[in-house]
Amino acid sequence: MYQKYASFQTADFVADADFIEWVRRPTASSNQYWQEYLEVFPYQQPVLQQARQTVQLLIEEGRAIPPASEEAEQIWEAIEENLSASPIRRMGFMANGWQRWAAAAAVVLALGVSWYLIAFSNSGAPESYQALVREAESIQPLQEVVNTSAQPRLVELPDGSTITLEKDSRLSFAKSFVGKNREVYLTGAAFFDVTKNPDKPFLVYTNELVTKVLGTSFRIQAFEKAKNIVVSVKTGRVSVYPKKAKKNTDPETAGMLLTPNQEVNFARAEERFNRTLIDKPTVLLTKEELRQYSFDDAPVSQIFAALEKAYGVDIVFDEEVMASCHLTTSLSAETLFDKLEVICEGIGATYKVVDAQVVVTGRGCNQY
Repeated sequence: MYQKYASFQTADFVADADFIEWVRRPTASSNQYWQEYLEVFPYQQPVLQQARQTVQLLIEEGRAIPPASEEAEQIWEAIEENLSASPIRRMGFMANGWQRWAAAAAVVLALGVSWYLIAFSNSGAPESYQALVREAESIQPLQEVVNTSAQPRLVELPDGSTITLEKDSRLSFAKSFVGKNREVYLTGAAFFDVTKNPDKPFLVYTNELVTKVLGTSFRIQAFEKAKNIVVSVKTGRVSVYPKKAKKNTDPETAGMLLTPNQEVNFARAEERFNRTLIDKPTVLLTKEELRQYSFDDAPVSQIFAALEKAYGVDIVFDEEVMASCHLTTSLSAETLFDKLEVICEGIGATYKVVDAQVVVTGRGCNQY
């Protein structure tokens, strides 16, 4: 059903009659078709977006679809006047068909959409958040919540999920989640507490990244002009990946999977991920469960295993080297890193965090 468009590029879309008709006169059924198409081929989203923007730009400048002959002439004249190279050969138009519009769109693509934006737009290139929202609203209306106050603002979504929107942040979402996904759009910072629904993933679009969850709690910091995007997980599992992906690849494979107490820092300029632990990892166990972890001259391997369960972290160490290390301790209200300092001091070891894992190194306890 959608295979025809699986490998379409931008120029292919703008020359396709069905695609043009959808942009010209969208209907509920055509909106659903293209939404489902993106769910089947998510890697095509940037291509589809660029094609739609090209169509919309020509629509705006043509003032009619297809453009009246006089207005079309003006567009052609503007294109030719701004060409730095020799003028291209003008293409013949059919009297009243979509083909002449598609030909104009193809020429604009050949010149470069960026030039067209400069030539015909007074507002400049749209911000990422605005572009994402405009893209989504072409399928269904969105409502926006803006927090300009100094206090966090609580937002409840149609599925029961709650979002704590921080200062100078914006959030857009549909009044009802239709289709296979629950999608929201964020610029700024917010904490998400997402209602579990394995059949309908929850997607947060922020600048270059997509954060995908089934039901969990996490925080995103993604201001438009910030150099980095940070996603921190409190509970559950979160998949973070770039919206852009190579052709015919799953974009999630280019991202990272985060678990509780982990965060990823995405450097936007280098397009590079750096996964680590959050500054203050929280205990995932109840106070009653925590009291059960008391150790009297216990192997350090048991203590590390307890820490892994309590904080949801991986602790890497050489079990053979540290087989003779024993300690008497308990898991109290101390932070993870405070506890690690005490343990490492007791066994003559050191630790560091590498890719969200705690790596403990030492000579063993036979040396002491």
